Amino acid sequence: MNPLDQLADIQLPQEVSIWPLAWGWWISAIFVLIVVMAIVYATRRYMLNRQAKKAALAELSAIDLKQKKAISQINIVLKRAALSYFPADYIAPLHGPQWSAFLISQLSPKQQQRLESQLQGLVNSLYQDAPLISAEQAFSTAKVWLSSGLPPKRKTNLSADLKEAANV
Repeated sequence: MNPLDQLADIQLPQEVSIWPLAWGWWISAIFVLIVVMAIVYATRRYMLNRQAKKAALAELSAIDLKQKKAISQINIVLKRAALSYFPADYIAPLHGPQWSAFLISQLSPKQQQRLESQLQGLVNSLYQDAPLISAEQAFSTAKVWLSSGLPPKRKTNLSADLKEAANV
């Protein structure tokens, strides 16, 4: 008899199972999950933060500029938009020079110089029979302010701004 006939067949090892995962894969999965959650959170926050701005621009576009109260309606849209982004304690009582100073303070320095007289004219026209600026000018000024002044790009010290505006 042949000694090779007495040998048993080669036994293959069991296939390697995917479970349990190695520590590196668990860490990678957790990291990917955290990144996806952060992206979803940031996107949702971005969209919600700009929702009031979009609504204000839509409301501004719906105003009939031929009406006598068009400038007052434009001011109401600006006040509502500001209330959406800033505390009501600070925004609600603002009127006159304080309100125009607040509007101007939310713009970049370059735009402050360009729109200061128009924003002051818009606010002062609320209390006059003959408006200082036309409804079309007020509309374009409000549209620029809503587009560039909201949402606030920097944290502002509102109480300091209000005290400074009160001294103007």
